[in-house]
Amino acid sequence: MKTLIEFKSVTKKYSERPVLRNVSFRLHEGEVFVFLGPSGCGKTTILDIATDITQATSGEVNTYTDNLGYVFQEPRLLPWKTVVENVQFGMKKSSMQKEQAMQKLKKVGLTHVADAYPRQLSGGMKQRVSVARALAVNPELIIMDEPFSALDTAIKTELQEDVLRIIEEHHVGVLYVTHDYQEAIKMADRIFLLHDVQNGICKEINLDRCRSERDAHYIQQQTANINRLIGGCMKNA
Repeated sequence: MKTLIEFKSVTKKYSERPVLRNVSFRLHEGEVFVFLGPSGCGKTTILDIATDITQATSGEVNTYTDNLGYVFQEPRLLPWKTVVENVQFGMKKSSMQKEQAMQKLKKVGLTHVADAYPRQLSGGMKQRVSVARALAVNPELIIMDEPFSALDTAIKTELQEDVLRIIEEHHVGVLYVTHDYQEAIKMADRIFLLHDVQNGICKEINLDRCRSERDAHYIQQQTANINRLIGGCMKNA
């Protein structure tokens, strides 16, 4: 199984204030790692280091793929371009570019609005376009920074299912940030629980049940487990 990215004892400080301390993980193709925690705990900083937006203060980061897709919290679509043109943005130029973009739109169920503009779309549809755009570069690794936090529950659930199906089909690796416990439990192979900036990753949770079997009872159990671990982190802080 191919390794896509590896953090070795990564620490990040801003003006001597530690945001991350001794973060280590190795993501393989087909795996979803979710970084869970409140605002200010360093979740997005991990993504910024992974994508070279910022540099670690110490430690080592090794990336083994150049094929990267990104889904932001906001869709960040270009308003003067149509849906299909937004998906084409960033793709390599070729005679098949539009056809390939339409194939990605088909995966998220939006071929019928290919010629529409972002202002004509709902929030959920805009985020589907964002997912299609991330897929259009044929990524091995997708970075997802709280991608569905602004959506209502029904649309969020539908998009989560779409993303999980795409992960299975394309065997991509995903680094995923959220503050939503249920979302983390539903999406992840492994949860990295960040709670105290002094401790960095305080706990790792390996989910021991395949996603299709994670029913409401399992999610409730794991939520209680997360709350216990957070309580332990606070006592040790």
